[in-house]
Amino acid sequence: MRKITGAVLFLFVFCISFSVSIMAQPKLNIKVSASNLLRYGNGVENSVTADVTKKYFEELGDVRLFVNDFTAGVRYEYDDPIEFGKSRKGITRRFLEFKKDDFNVRAGNFYDIFASGLTLNAFESRPLGWNTEFDGAKINYKHSFGKKGNIKFNGTLIAGGMDFVDINDTSRTETYSVRAGNFSISPVKYITLGGSYLYTDGKIPTGNLITDISAEIFEGNLGLNYKGFSLLFSYANKVTISQPNAIFTQSKAPRGDGAYGSISYTTEGFGITVDYKNYRFNLTTPDQRSATDPFKALPFQNAPSCIKVYSTTLLSRFPHNVDFNDEVGFQTDIFWSPTPKLSINANASLTSRHYEYFDADTTTLTRYERIDRSAFLPSADNKFSPYWELFLEAEYYFNKNLKTKLGVSRKTNVLYSIINPDASDIIRTFTIPLEVQYTFSKIYGIKLNAEFQEAYNSLRAGDKNFWSQLTSLSISRSPNLIISGTAEFTNDEEDPSGKKRWIKGEVSYKFTSANIIMLSYGAERGGIQCTSGICRYVNPFNGFRLTLINNFN
Repeated sequence: MRKITGAVLFLFVFCISFSVSIMAQPKLNIKVSASNLLRYGNGVENSVTADVTKKYFEELGDVRLFVNDFTAGVRYEYDDPIEFGKSRKGITRRFLEFKKDDFNVRAGNFYDIFASGLTLNAFESRPLGWNTEFDGAKINYKHSFGKKGNIKFNGTLIAGGMDFVDINDTSRTETYSVRAGNFSISPVKYITLGGSYLYTDGKIPTGNLITDISAEIFEGNLGLNYKGFSLLFSYANKVTISQPNAIFTQSKAPRGDGAYGSISYTTEGFGITVDYKNYRFNLTTPDQRSATDPFKALPFQNAPSCIKVYSTTLLSRFPHNVDFNDEVGFQTDIFWSPTPKLSINANASLTSRHYEYFDADTTTLTRYERIDRSAFLPSADNKFSPYWELFLEAEYYFNKNLKTKLGVSRKTNVLYSIINPDASDIIRTFTIPLEVQYTFSKIYGIKLNAEFQEAYNSLRAGDKNFWSQLTSLSISRSPNLIISGTAEFTNDEEDPSGKKRWIKGEVSYKFTSANIIMLSYGAERGGIQCTSGICRYVNPFNGFRLTLINNFN
């Protein structure tokens, strides 16, 4: 377990001292809550080279004790092994928190987000093995000033350490020591101003060497809200200073920046949102791009992706991996409900790198230089590695028991190869998702999901065009039972699993509203999965899965 810093120890002593005074009071309000998550899997994982046995066992137990204004929490984790990420056994989370009036003080483990996440967005995604959890202290203060309380202030200070395990190489760990602050103030009803500052020292593994860095991030925010209009704009500037080592023989201090903006308008039955991103936290030439570059965006910098997120399988099959170091783009999302029974959603997005590069060296060596342009907007030219999408969906309620959704999507994702343009990775998809849901006899329901997708993959050695079809049928008995089956088929001769069909059955049963067991058996196709712009490849799996969720309050 990570050693507790002096500041954290001080806060623990501070909170315990307060708890002693609370215990001395005649009336105590004591409450205990607990939760448990158990995940087990046993089967075979398919890859291009071989099929290997895949087993995992994850047990997470959380307990919280509430005593008046205090909350103490602890998590015990036992991974033998974990499905994704680095296995842990023992106490992996503990905290002590004090809430009183406008103050919130927490010592131990925590996550947080500043504004839009340009400076800080720490979170956990177990399905990806991603975890940017802090171990330290956090103080938050909220207060309303003025005679009518119309001036609102919100401020946060954090100090702590982080051990970030690379999701693609669990033997590689980046360590950070962070000091940061964030505030927002609404001087008048319709305006919010804010800012953030973050300083960190870090140790970044690059091959067999460690690069010591220090980084500073400054951020400013502006928010406007008036009737149905809403505007948000954030800008962050980052400088990273490296210490000399065998790789970087001289200290470097490159700067990068990022901006995010969103404007929306909503009224009865209609809404439109336009998001814009311009992330330049580490603009480098093509030969210098690396996930281990010490000057890259920090792992806890996770800004909005400006890309639509889907819950259906084939629509999510070929996602875009956001590059927070070099990406500019926008998306427009429109919602319209012309009648109480009909709603329509339309989305359009375009994302690309900022610049095109060329080899300026006429010898056998390589020296890339960029072709300058006004890089405020993205480009659909393949040399900029663009991603674009058009999506349209309609949902219609025939009556209170029957509803249906029908959509259509067109995507193109390009990963350009400057060394060999003919070897660029180009994926184009055309997808039609359908959902039909019917409820009968008050407690019974049936739900059908059907998706059809035509795809083109330029890296296929043989036929580059193929199709996939997925059908899922679930039957539910409210409030406790769901039985479902999923079947997926393809004519892709080069699927990494070597298969053309995947069939799986699943049962979910609620003992109570807070205690659920889920069982599944069959084949899963796998593929690239993403959360908040963070992506990893998940191998196809064939076998048994069990998930048990318990909550005790």
